[in-house]
Amino acid sequence: MQSRREHIAFFSGYEDPTVNITTLVACPDFVSKAKAHDVPPFAALLFAIAEASLCVENFRWRLRGGEPVEVTQLKTGHTVLDKNNNLNFSEIEHSDDFDTFVRRYIEDREIAHAATSLRLSEPEDRDHLYVTCTPWLYFTAFEHPVARYSDASIPNIAVGQFKLQDGGVCFPLAVQAHHGLVDGLHIHQLTEKITDGVGALF
Repeated sequence: MQSRREHIAFFSGYEDPTVNITTLVACPDFVSKAKAHDVPPFAALLFAIAEASLCVENFRWRLRGGEPVEVTQLKTGHTVLDKNNNLNFSEIEHSDDFDTFVRRYIEDREIAHAATSLRLSEPEDRDHLYVTCTPWLYFTAFEHPVARYSDASIPNIAVGQFKLQDGGVCFPLAVQAHHGLVDGLHIHQLTEKITDGVGALF
């Protein structure tokens, strides 16, 4: 990440240092295949997103105290509706074994759904990737809240409604990341890896 030090310093001086891109992703029909294997389709996509973020180097880096640090053990944080249809959070340690990942996803999803208070990660833990899903909306733009603009280095990804189309699946994908770490090229690379990843799952 040495080559990005000027970028990090430059964009960290902005009130909002994030780059935000929303795009339409077209990929093989993983939704029908996931359901046929009793796997929640979002769990399959979340696995592909996590794997893609580890493959694209710029998405493996975060800032801690203004200094770049590489993710050592990724944790995916994603949104879950609780019993009152309010937002809550599920967090799982990533595994490159798909079956293990899905098991962890389902177990923690149920805990998050039953929780009576917000489940929050430690503020100093930078090894996260935040993903939200809005299955009701085929959105064309998306903006995430950012807690601390000076350290908006944990990527935020939003997934919209899945649509079956021409034998495949289309869905909107919004990516927000610290521009000191990530450019549009890296978001393109991430999207390509996600598409390849879900196509290879089943």
